[in-house]
Amino acid sequence: MLQSEKLVLMNAVVRKNRAIAVLAKLLSTGFFHPFDAGTVSAGIEQIKQWQQEYESARWDDITLRFKKIVDETGFSPSKNREAATYIEAESTLGEIEEGLESLIEKRNQMHQQLAEIETILSKRIVYLPVPIEERYTFIHTEHGEIETEKISLLEKLLGSIPHLLIPAESRNKTIIVFVVILKRDIGVFEKIKKEIGWMPVTDVLISSTPVEELKRKTEELKSEIGKINEEIHKIAARHIYSLGKIAVSLDIHQKLNQARKDICATETVTLLSGWIPEQKKQTASEIIRKTDPASYTEFVPAELSGVPAEEIPVKMNHNRFLKPFELIVGTYGVPRYGTIDPTLFIAISFLLMFGAMFGDTGHGAIFLFAGIIMMWRMKDVLKEVGMLLSYVGLSSIIFGFLYGSIFGIEFHPLWINPMKDISVLFRACIAFGIFILTTGIFINIVNLASNKNLKSVFFDKAGLFSGLIYWAGIGLASGFLARSNGIIVKFAAALFGISIFAIFSNLLIDAIRKREGILVGFIEGSLHIFEIVMGYLANTVSFIRISAFALNHFGFFITIFAISDMLKRSSMSGLSLPFLIFGNIFVICLEGLVVMIQSLRLNYYEFFSRFFVAGRSLYNPLVLKASSENIEQYLS
Repeated sequence: MLQSEKLVLMNAVVRKNRAIAVLAKLLSTGFFHPFDAGTVSAGIEQIKQWQQEYESARWDDITLRFKKIVDETGFSPSKNREAATYIEAESTLGEIEEGLESLIEKRNQMHQQLAEIETILSKRIVYLPVPIEERYTFIHTEHGEIETEKISLLEKLLGSIPHLLIPAESRNKTIIVFVVILKRDIGVFEKIKKEIGWMPVTDVLISSTPVEELKRKTEELKSEIGKINEEIHKIAARHIYSLGKIAVSLDIHQKLNQARKDICATETVTLLSGWIPEQKKQTASEIIRKTDPASYTEFVPAELSGVPAEEIPVKMNHNRFLKPFELIVGTYGVPRYGTIDPTLFIAISFLLMFGAMFGDTGHGAIFLFAGIIMMWRMKDVLKEVGMLLSYVGLSSIIFGFLYGSIFGIEFHPLWINPMKDISVLFRACIAFGIFILTTGIFINIVNLASNKNLKSVFFDKAGLFSGLIYWAGIGLASGFLARSNGIIVKFAAALFGISIFAIFSNLLIDAIRKREGILVGFIEGSLHIFEIVMGYLANTVSFIRISAFALNHFGFFITIFAISDMLKRSSMSGLSLPFLIFGNIFVICLEGLVVMIQSLRLNYYEFFSRFFVAGRSLYNPLVLKASSENIEQYLS
């Protein structure tokens, strides 16, 4: 649990005509992470990237046809592990396409009609029972908007000329009207328009069909489309098992096509390489030997593979409790292979920090409830987030009892009241910070030792001598505060001086070896030691923010309750309870987010920065959905 799972690099030489069968069997195990065989085969003559095509273009055609059917029917593949042969896939798709062709064509036509009607309905429609057109030689038509109360005035003013007035749509205090006059009277009409405040209308669509009828047609089309969709789904349902088999076959070819990019070959043999867990060596060896008895397989521990440590994939090996904390580690980076996995440590430190800064039983219960809902309703990453939310909720509940707080209402604490025992809280946070930094130093020393970087074990910024400076400094500070001058303080002073001298001497010697000069070495050494001392001091003091946010949490509620009491004693007493509820919501949302960020910050910048060495990728094996039984029959 403290380190990622041990991996080995598997190199297998198989006959060329058995290569794809071997690769397919390995991928079906679910633990084979392909690796570029070209890296392993460097320097071997006649080795080149494997070019043999194991699949024909007909499977590409099957892929396109299958995707089209999935898009049209909304088919969701089941967890079937049985694959379909090409003949089965061709037969199934042909039968489905024959049944869908006329239905899809009819549905597309209806969708087009529906789109046209909806485009009309999206505009400002005016229904006119008579045609108004400009094709007549002596007639002029025009529409515009006037105030509703002026309709009678318009009728009166138009009385002196031949006309047709058609009131149309009205809204608010205006109405759209259509006017038909003789072209010889346009000049008279222009004067009338100015008199009544005529407003031109450009966003009107004239329709000879009532809006109600258009809406009814829309509902009819939607109903018909729904019936066609039901027919399409029935067709897909009748073939759901066969479609599932096709999905598995396509997965086989897609995954093999992806994995074969890492294969190398000569004229007669093929080299396969990949990472597998150490305990899977026997299984992989048996699969390869059974598929190609003439094969040769070797397993090289990752540390001896010659592959740079940052290039080796990392396989996290956590139980269900720790799984959500991989999200926090992953946000910072992937721990390099062979280094200590910090997931367990951050699970402890993150929960303690969050609970200490946001200790309230009621608020924690809300986080817990929200997390349980997410775990129940969500999938994949969001489900992991829900678990994480549940954990921080439990931490808040526990610290709520320790602090004696539920929705800001205080009760007898099991430990301290942060507002009354500030000095105790400050000392506890400093002690916690010292523990976290010390843990980071020890993890860094172990990482450096495991990589056989002995010089860095002693002289790294988070190495042994830097740690001794830190711990001796803590001893000296404790002695000063206690006004003690005993043997322990003297020992700490001696240790402090020896450690500083060791680091300073190392940098001075390095400068002399590099011919940079004694002065450069002296300056570098002085600055380096100053950086170490001030860095540890700043990092330790930074943990006081835990107590600051704990006090801030209580301070928020002092303010909220004070305002609520003021409202209760005023003429707005009815707002007292709503304000309390709003105050709690505000604290949960805003302060909860800020505390989450601060917990991450302390872990990332004060803890991870001491030891974390990043890798480049997680162990991510290619996994075939198909069963390994008789998989070869689906490879053509």
